[in-house]
Amino acid sequence: MQLNITKLAPIIESARASFWFVPSIMILLTVLLTITTVYFDAVFIAEHQLSWPLIYGADVAAMRSLLGTIAAAMITVTSIAFSITIVALTLASSQFGPRLLRNFMKDRGTQIVLGSFISNFLFCILIFCAISFEKPYYFKPGLSVATAILMTFISVGILIYFIHHVAKAIQADVVIDQVYRELQDNIKSLFPSVKTESEVTTSSDVLATAKHQMNILANEDGYVQTLDIEQLVCLANEHEGRIKCFYSPGNFVVKGTVIAQVHTEKQPPSTLDEQILKQISLGAYRTPVQDPEFAIHQLVEIALRALSPGINDPYTAITCVDKLSAVLCDLTTKTFPQKVRFDEDGIIRVISKELTFTNIAKAAFEQIRQQANHNIAVTIRVLEALARLACCVQNQQQTEFVLNQTDIIEQQQNKLSIAKDDLAEINARVALIRQTVAEFSGDNNHKIDNSGH
Repeated sequence: MQLNITKLAPIIESARASFWFVPSIMILLTVLLTITTVYFDAVFIAEHQLSWPLIYGADVAAMRSLLGTIAAAMITVTSIAFSITIVALTLASSQFGPRLLRNFMKDRGTQIVLGSFISNFLFCILIFCAISFEKPYYFKPGLSVATAILMTFISVGILIYFIHHVAKAIQADVVIDQVYRELQDNIKSLFPSVKTESEVTTSSDVLATAKHQMNILANEDGYVQTLDIEQLVCLANEHEGRIKCFYSPGNFVVKGTVIAQVHTEKQPPSTLDEQILKQISLGAYRTPVQDPEFAIHQLVEIALRALSPGINDPYTAITCVDKLSAVLCDLTTKTFPQKVRFDEDGIIRVISKELTFTNIAKAAFEQIRQQANHNIAVTIRVLEALARLACCVQNQQQTEFVLNQTDIIEQQQNKLSIAKDDLAEINARVALIRQTVAEFSGDNNHKIDNSGH
């Protein structure tokens, strides 16, 4: 089988969220730049007998001294930049949660800043070593030194940018917005099309009475990072069978657990389990590659920490609720991946674990609702978010989620001893949600699919 991009997605994601990938590329480019400038100084200038007094008139010893000074300054600035980065990471971990560190490490600006300082230092060192350490010097590094000076000026500007960037990056609203935008991008990639339910293909399961069954056991512990459905369909088609997957991306699998089942008319080969396991990538942690709940859990974690007694920042939690409501309103128009996948002949080949709107909506709201039980301001904002969602419902499943969450909040608040005015505010919003659901359900009755899909 050809290598599929799905298998490389976790590796690419890991490289993007690292401090080594971008700086490593910049270091390689710096080496190429060093070779180019040294060739120009040592060979090209001599062959063409060019004379540029402005950059070649200085004494070589003075040039070596300048290069050493720039290199020492750059390694000092690099150490300061790394220290500032570690402080920012520590602050982010304590305020927003350790899982948010990935977003800071993924920040392209910080990666380029660190790579720039290291590249400037390395360039000066390489040019310094290219010059003979004793007289007579082999060549005058005019262009090389001019390039080093230009890189130093750029590094000074980058340092100013970096200080501003770090001060901005640790603000709660900025962090929440970054997670929200990443969540939007994930939804666009995982739910690329907006379709009506009538477009979903249906077919009879002709393999429901298969004679042979093979259990596929997980060969290690870990989270399901990617599931290559297309390759699984090809495998099932090749062996004229059906593959049923019990786990979806984001689920944790224990070694020895039945991760999938194969149903075939003929005895499947013993190597089929290895081929199927290659299409299910397991890792030590979750990734956002095929997991739509990943970024949702990040926003929820920020909200829960903001609601904790140690931090007690309801405004941050309210911002998270607003962003989550926007995401769910967008999801109401999306068609979720089918539970069954067919081959070209319309035969069921793969049955995967179903991903529903209710699953994602519960992941977004339930923990916040539970934690904000005694926080009137956040509870009211959750109800307002449900009211916005009630205006966007497209089917019975979405309607039931809105009404169920509203009923639970009403029951919780009625059991608490709160002021009459606060209870009136809550009850007014509960009534508004039910009225909105009734109106939109009536106006869009032709859109609602009672099957809940």
